[in-house]
Amino acid sequence: MNHDDLRFGNLNHMQIAWSEVTPGEVHASWSGHLTACGKSVIEAKPVYESRVRDITCAECGATAVFDLNTARERAKAVTEKYEATGSLSHADAFELRETAVKTIAPRAFKARRAGDSWNAISTNFLMSTGAATETDGTSIFVGRVGLAVIEGLEASEYQGGY
Repeated sequence: MNHDDLRFGNLNHMQIAWSEVTPGEVHASWSGHLTACGKSVIEAKPVYESRVRDITCAECGATAVFDLNTARERAKAVTEKYEATGSLSHADAFELRETAVKTIAPRAFKARRAGDSWNAISTNFLMSTGAATETDGTSIFVGRVGLAVIEGLEASEYQGGY
């Protein structure tokens, strides 16, 4: 993800764009040079013609409709006590949080666009990762981090139609 282009809430300046790397896929861009997912732009529509509903790239869509920093903060609240006790290094905690955001946010974008509820997204996450069925500490911990990310996405979701 291109962290320079995390522009949630600033959809008035977003352009839909295309990249040579992904023919046929529609991205979001705020600079006109890079998409939100970090690909170079070959063509972009003017801001006044760009709508969130036109985005087909899940990563760009997630960047546009969710505040990913809120999701990161919620996940950090879960990992901080493990970091403080030394059972999880700062680097590993950061990597876990970023991986969770990069994995869950695009899937949540697609699911919400398809009309799924946040409850369905949470349940699907828990079942697919084994966090709901496994009893080992690692699965439960991963489940807690993932649910924190999902809660952050839900709390920060763009309320317009997409």
